Amino acid sequence: MRKFAVILCLAVIFAVPTIVVADETKTSSTTWTYNGYDCELWSEGNQGTTTMTVNGDNGTGANAKGGTFTASWSNTKNILFRCGRKFATTQGGNISGRDPAKPALDYGNISIDFAATWSSNDNVRMLGVYGWAFYAQSSIPTKDENNQNKTFDKAIEYYIIQDRGSYNAAMGGDTKSTLKGEGTIDNIAYEYRVCDRIGRNSISGNSVNFKQYFSVPKDPSKHRTSGKISVSEHFKEWARVGMKMDGPLYEVALKVESYSESGAKGTANVTKNLLTVGGTTPSSSSVASSSSRASSSSVASSSSRASSSSVASSSSRASSSSVASSSSRANSSSSAATSSSSNASGTSSSSVAGGSSSSNASETSSSSEADVSSSSEEDTEPILKNRIPLTYFSIQPQSDKSLRIEISSPAVVEIFNLKGNKVTSLNVSSSQTVKLSLPNGVYFAKAHGTKSIRFVLK
Repeated sequence: MRKFAVILCLAVIFAVPTIVVADETKTSSTTWTYNGYDCELWSEGNQGTTTMTVNGDNGTGANAKGGTFTASWSNTKNILFRCGRKFATTQGGNISGRDPAKPALDYGNISIDFAATWSSNDNVRMLGVYGWAFYAQSSIPTKDENNQNKTFDKAIEYYIIQDRGSYNAAMGGDTKSTLKGEGTIDNIAYEYRVCDRIGRNSISGNSVNFKQYFSVPKDPSKHRTSGKISVSEHFKEWARVGMKMDGPLYEVALKVESYSESGAKGTANVTKNLLTVGGTTPSSSSVASSSSRASSSSVASSSSRASSSSVASSSSRASSSSVASSSSRANSSSSAATSSSSNASGTSSSSVAGGSSSSNASETSSSSEADVSSSSEEDTEPILKNRIPLTYFSIQPQSDKSLRIEISSPAVVEIFNLKGNKVTSLNVSSSQTVKLSLPNGVYFAKAHGTKSIRFVLK
């Protein structure tokens, strides 16, 4: 009888439903974390009227839907909505509380199950996978797509287009679009293309030159608004045709984008966005067929599982390849020295215990280590299944001595100097930026229930 009671208690423990936070609505450019998914609304110049409501779950359970959202926009120029996962800082460094940043192919299988209905009055609109990655230092290009000598940034902006308007962004860019190869993934024949962006803003710097990678369906009849996207297969195919992403992977996200010089207007309803990371990547020839093409008015059911992770770094939008204006927002805070720690006990290596990180290792405090376990390469379970930390807390100093603060619930954030004296307190309700009037130096930030975060103002 006692043994039965123990088993019953364990069953009750594991039957506790996953905590899911309330819907969050944003109306101007911002980044935040919701149920472990990294989300962003980016609007060029915050022009017009826009709304993004994230309403999904953490990607676990029988009826999981993941990082879903609704969006509407009117009289905007370039607008982008996305939810996914960050793997590195905007400089390619490690995010505290996660595994060290690494190249895309080192993550094993990455896939997204998605479903969406959307419409817009512009022909530059796009739906698909979006993100950034980096070249290894030795692989940074030295020539543009016209084979002219040119200095390029280490960042790569990439697109795996699933549905779009009549404008093919892969044929755009600031110079020539180069066809690097072709292949079939998820029963869709894609072209793999590279374009240049010249003098634009990337996640790692402003007014720089950088490359864009595209997978775009060869046949417009293969455009779709639901199905499985075998993201890692695209990464493998790109590598095969010489489109390297051998530096750290920054991000994988499902995004909706719209652009119009005269003012765009549209709506989107993403009803499934299940991100899975880990496991063995199948070969291109063995990728299972995904769902058949759906028109832009169709929607798939929102069941199945996925993964997620929480965000530490305040990310960038990026420039839209689809437009003449490369309107991108890069986070200048990435150049500030930052280190952090967070209570990540029990968090899998694929999940995040909030906290920002810095690529400047010399500024990292020894107290910034989080207790993070390693996951197996064969772990194909959702990233945060039953392992989402109850709190997260991150700090990123900005160049103007303000702090970008990410926190999971309203709290008082106390700032201490190196002598342990409290110099100020901040009432923080959610992700926000707070201006400080403090001299240059090293400080520690502390919120109840989290470890202190060491940061530098300069």
